[in-house]
Amino acid sequence: MKDGTTDRFHATDEKYLSYAHNVLQKALDRGAVTPDDADLILHFIAEIQSTSASMSACRIFKLQSVLVYWRKFVPPFRTNTLNDLYVGIAELKKAKRANGQPYSQDTQGDYVKILRRFYFWLIENEYSTIPEKKIMKIKGPAANLMTKTAAQLLTEEEVRTMLTKCQNSRDRALIAMLYEGGFRISELGRLHWEQVKFTDWNATVNVSGKTGKGRFIPLVMSRAYLATWRNDYPLDPHGDAFVFLTETERKPLQYRGVAKQLGKIAKRAGIQKHVTPHIFRHSRITHLIQQGYQESVIKKMMWGNITTKMFATYAHLTDADIENEVAHKQGVKTGKTQKEKILEPRQCPKCYTINGPTQNFCGACGLPLTDSAEMQVRELKHVLENLPPEKIVEIVTRAVMENPTVA
Repeated sequence: MKDGTTDRFHATDEKYLSYAHNVLQKALDRGAVTPDDADLILHFIAEIQSTSASMSACRIFKLQSVLVYWRKFVPPFRTNTLNDLYVGIAELKKAKRANGQPYSQDTQGDYVKILRRFYFWLIENEYSTIPEKKIMKIKGPAANLMTKTAAQLLTEEEVRTMLTKCQNSRDRALIAMLYEGGFRISELGRLHWEQVKFTDWNATVNVSGKTGKGRFIPLVMSRAYLATWRNDYPLDPHGDAFVFLTETERKPLQYRGVAKQLGKIAKRAGIQKHVTPHIFRHSRITHLIQQGYQESVIKKMMWGNITTKMFATYAHLTDADIENEVAHKQGVKTGKTQKEKILEPRQCPKCYTINGPTQNFCGACGLPLTDSAEMQVRELKHVLENLPPEKIVEIVTRAVMENPTVA
């Protein structure tokens, strides 16, 4: 099934390289860059490709696009003075997107970093006479670490409620994995069954996503939901078959479709927040921090890299988190009850099967897993004990006729 549909989330390498070629050629055709500018950009990219172990096609496209865009604010690269760069950076900060909105703090910072890197290369190769020390002093806006606030994140209770409002096993598995694994939606959209391994107590997933770093993710809470979806899967759930498919056409998921479906489920759950596929990742990482997981474990599991600088961007702690940690470290007992583990999986005490947090009965042996489920069973037994045998036969017969799959 590896048929090119994996670019429903990101373009293929071939397409990105084509985009990179086109953006430079179109800029040449309309006079936005000079032939010398184009040669310098291509030379710069070629050197990076030959000296870097991990220069993706997507990154090549971005570098070429950004350098072409810089020519809106500065003269030809070889002839630029230091003052030209100062003026250009100031103009970038005032620039607006096509929709009239200014460029974000992060975008401005990224563009300035690329310009600095390019000019270090120009100076090293004697294409520019600007003093290197002056380029080193150029700084873009600092990264914005508050792209999300704690109030925008989903609580464990909200994730649980969304799980209960799903109308099919695919959606339950998708939401459970988005949250517990902190997956990017593109990682799940391109996930194949051969990347999933089931054990007695968990399911493990190996992915290589946005950063190119491999991630090993053990799933406990999600295991039962994923196993149920595998049983309901409309095709053969093995090998290179995509794990998640659309309901009717049985094609790999698209971002727009996933976002729309999550919005519907959130509405059924009564959640007023703006629910996107990525908010589950932000929420999960914050919850792992709150639950005391080691920073190195979180980094390795969520980024595949213990030296990542992205950790701070995802740490959305509240004032209460800080207060509780200080009280704990100081040995102060605040009298607050321990927070219930809302999304903790339910292990059957009889057969030891790991069940999802919303499952009231064991999926393997049918044992009640909660007090309310046990009470339901007792009440049902009481009702059945007081029914005449012919009435019981009638009820069972009607149930089988209405749903033959239970027979």
